[in-house]
Amino acid sequence: MEWARGNPPAPEVVSHLEECPPCARFLEEQRALSAAMASLGAEPLPPAEQFQARVMAEFDKVQPARRPVLRWVLAGALAASVILGAVWSNRGVPSTPVAQDDGGFLPLPYTVPLSPQERATVWRMEIPVTRLRAVGYRIQISDPGAVVEADVLVGQDGRARAIRPLSISSSN
Repeated sequence: MEWARGNPPAPEVVSHLEECPPCARFLEEQRALSAAMASLGAEPLPPAEQFQARVMAEFDKVQPARRPVLRWVLAGALAASVILGAVWSNRGVPSTPVAQDDGGFLPLPYTVPLSPQERATVWRMEIPVTRLRAVGYRIQISDPGAVVEADVLVGQDGRARAIRPLSISSSN
C-alpha cells in the first residue's frame, strides 16, 4: 500500500488493513475522494458571467411545474367531497310515525337490532320529543316541551334498541 505525504502508519494499522477488507476498502474510497477534491480545487473557476450563464441555463432546462393544474384538480376533488358529505349527511331518516296501529316496536335508527337469542327488557319511560328528534325520528309537534310516553326495548348490554310510542303529552 502506498501512503500519502510520506508518513507511514503505525505497524498495527498496516496489519489491521491487511486482515480487514472492509477497512481497506474504506481507506481506498477515502483516498479516491481526497484525490477528486484536490483535482476540483486545481481547476480554475470560470469568470462570474459564464458561471451565472451556466446556472441560468440549468434553470431553463427544468420543465415548469404543473402546479396550477394540480391545484385545480385538488380544489375540484375537495369541492366534490364537501358536496358528497353534505348530501350524505342530509339523506333523511325515513319518516317514522309516532303512533302505530299494530302496537309494535319501532327500531331506533342507527342501532344494531337484537339478535334472536338476546334477552331484552321493556321499560316504560317518558321521552322528550327533542330527544327523539335527536336520534332521527321525525315528529311533527310544534311544542318543544312535549313528552312521549313509550315502552323502550333494552338489550342485555343496556342499550335501547326500539321504542313503542304510547301517547304524547304537550305542556300547553
